[in-house]
Amino acid sequence: MKYVSMLFAIILGALGFAATYKDVMADDRPWHVIGEVWFAWAPSSLQVTEAIVSRYIDPCGAIVALGCEPFLWHPIISTMLNWYAAPIFLLSGLGFALLGRWLGKRKPKIKVKA
Repeated sequence: MKYVSMLFAIILGALGFAATYKDVMADDRPWHVIGEVWFAWAPSSLQVTEAIVSRYIDPCGAIVALGCEPFLWHPIISTMLNWYAAPIFLLSGLGFALLGRWLGKRKPKIKVKA
């Protein structure tokens, strides 16, 4: 589990540095949002993800008998896609790095019966 957490930390850190570089080199505006970065790198996956989340993961979309409007993509995920990319990726990477470090320091609880 420690290595998975550290892998996520490296990936998110690299995404954070790439988004920071994109923000620094941009002439039009200082910050790019997560949804815009995602759409620039893989536009079809953003649309496919919205369809999958709305139809199969959202409880109101997956279970028609509930009779409610799907709420997971709009407004929750669409709001998160409007957050600034660089600080979110960097802070998430830092969080996973700290989690991996904490998981590495834990001692396994092994009970030996004699």
